[in-house]
Amino acid sequence: MMKKLLNDVSVSSILVALFGLILLLMPSLTNKLVVYGIGILLLVYGACRIFRYMKRDAAAGMTDHDLFIGLVCVVTGLFMLLHSTVIIKILPFLFGLFLIFGAARSIQTAFDIRRFHGFHWGLHLLVGIFFAIAGIRAIRNPFGTAKVLTRFVGGILLILGIYLFLANRKVQDLRSKYMSEPDIIDQDSVR
Repeated sequence: MMKKLLNDVSVSSILVALFGLILLLMPSLTNKLVVYGIGILLLVYGACRIFRYMKRDAAAGMTDHDLFIGLVCVVTGLFMLLHSTVIIKILPFLFGLFLIFGAARSIQTAFDIRRFHGFHWGLHLLVGIFFAIAGIRAIRNPFGTAKVLTRFVGGILLILGIYLFLANRKVQDLRSKYMSEPDIIDQDSVR
């Protein structure tokens, strides 16, 4: 179960970095196109999760929350497609929230590294604080144009995605080393 979660984090980190790169390289990309693109991706992803839920046996489907995640994604995607003008108005706020959530993940990673006796956990904590500040700036939207905001958010998301991917790998390595020590009992295997 822990390995699946770590792999999900790796995939989502790569997607965040790719999305950031697209925003950074194509700042003239209209907000409407971004909203429609995200809406369609959410619809497809949600439909895949619902389909996966329906194809699994009952016991496997209970722990993955595929139906719940699928329904939330489909409803969110439909809302984005049907009310794109509302979403465009709050897009800087949504990007800022996304950065703050990434910052929270980075801060948790710092404490995970510390718990597994890893080095440089303070550096990871500083990175998390940086992302939190960047998220707050994006929410406050101090920039004059949407193009500058798009580039700023794209650059930050690219950095965040790369960081989360590398930090996730570090936590995986530290956890493996920690679990291979002779007197350690895996809490997942006890349950």
